[in-house]
Amino acid sequence: MPIKRADGWKIALSLPGASETLWFNRPAVFIHGQFLTKVHDKEDAMVLRVGSMEMRDMMLEAEPKLFYITDHYRNFPYVLARLSALDRKTLKEMLVGRATQLAANPPKRKAKKKIAKRKSARTAKR
Repeated sequence: MPIKRADGWKIALSLPGASETLWFNRPAVFIHGQFLTKVHDKEDAMVLRVGSMEMRDMMLEAEPKLFYITDHYRNFPYVLARLSALDRKTLKEMLVGRATQLAANPPKRKAKKKIAKRKSARTAKR
């Protein structure tokens, strides 16, 4: 049975560690500090980040009635999943799978600290 936009949102937020965050000034669901999904603003679809461009292309080819992209996502590892072709179980399985991948590869946030250390070292030398 197809799901509605509100259902997709509730399913995404029901995952452990999921939180609502603004992303490009639009509500999105993040998990482990990384983008997980959002309900598309204009399309009747969920935006899903996938592991790679190759994975995205395989998904598009394997299930064109479910997955598609717009020109905006052409150069990025994202797919749009049609709400009319999704059911609750499938969406939850996809989100849990992606959340597991994100948990296994936490973001590297040390770059800002290194930059700050370099700046303070330069200031100390003067």
